Amino acid sequence: TKKNTNTPRYSRDGTLALALCFLLSCASGVSAFSVQKNQNVNSIHRIVFGTAALSKAEDPHAMLDAAFEKGVRRFDLARTYGMGASERIFGEWLLSRDIDRKDIDLITKGGIGMDGYGDPDRKILTQEDLIEEVDQSLATLNVEDVDLYMFHRDDARLSADNFVEWINKIVATGKIKRWGVSNWSFDRFRAAHNYALENGFVPPTANSPQFSLAAPVCDVWPSTQSISQPKHVEEIEWYADNGVELLCWEVLAKGFMAKTDLWPEEEVDPSTFDAPVERGTDEWRLQRIQKAYCNRENYRRRNLAIKLAEKSDLKLAQIAMLYPLTKGKHISVIFGSAKADHIDDMVALQHFNIDDTAMELFVDPNSVSNNFFPFKPQYVMDHARNKVQPFATRKNQKPAFAKSE
Repeated sequence: TKKNTNTPRYSRDGTLALALCFLLSCASGVSAFSVQKNQNVNSIHRIVFGTAALSKAEDPHAMLDAAFEKGVRRFDLARTYGMGASERIFGEWLLSRDIDRKDIDLITKGGIGMDGYGDPDRKILTQEDLIEEVDQSLATLNVEDVDLYMFHRDDARLSADNFVEWINKIVATGKIKRWGVSNWSFDRFRAAHNYALENGFVPPTANSPQFSLAAPVCDVWPSTQSISQPKHVEEIEWYADNGVELLCWEVLAKGFMAKTDLWPEEEVDPSTFDAPVERGTDEWRLQRIQKAYCNRENYRRRNLAIKLAEKSDLKLAQIAMLYPLTKGKHISVIFGSAKADHIDDMVALQHFNIDDTAMELFVDPNSVSNNFFPFKPQYVMDHARNKVQPFATRKNQKPAFAKSE
């Protein structure tokens, strides 16, 4: 029997669901799976320039100049970035430029000494250590205060009460306008938040977890926290309800969600993920990154994001950054780059968001169903480039992973 070459092909990468979206849109006149363009839908305040690798840039001051000139006003720093180099470089840049301090929103982190790995056995923090670290950061940055100061890691050896009381004494001096935490679990954050409110202290108003379209299946780095998995949706809603900002790091999953051909699935060997390697080496970093991000589900998500980028005339990295931005107005994204054109790409995100259908498909490839077509033809989407238009979503439509009432 001659093989029918016109039979639509099935695929695990989300193409089937895309085909269904296209067919339904043709039948109803409404298009799905798109990026919507809305002027200033995302405040530039939510697009934060990260400085973790600032010291590695060929001309760090030029990069900061480019970011500022293109409209970026928030900068994320930490005492340990570049073992102190990022704060030093930024402080030198700020001092050498005719920039009003009020025009810059400064975030820095500390409370872990110069521990660059989040070692749970590091020297335990004291109130005196914290005061000294804050003063050192301010002096290095050449400023009198910072807009947001964050504990860079949690420490289970200390109670949440200690953190709240110690940081509030510094807030009272005016050196810190807001305080928050980085890589704290939801339970620990809520404990600190509740203790502050119940005892008349200023509560934390920010947490900085990993959040990416590529959801890690394990801790990316020691003592870090992620909210990328769908099970965290209620926590994300709690943060919104309580006025807490989420400053999300590693949104591009160390390049996995920026380069379409980085670490092809067939070339990644999972058997190497747990091989003994020396901590801090390039091999150690690559092993942790690939173990966290390189799995079948994340490759499916990346393939879907690539298709959406192509149809929207955007880049993969832009789709990946839009994913958390679309999740809620209380979510900000941290990006870092050594190339000025990448800053243009990120600043442009002010004017875009992803429609509900695409957001659902990223999480659940079976979230779109129908009673009209016996199959979901892949070839339709293969030949439908540039035919996806802004999508008018239905009111009160919930994502497939949202909890039922």
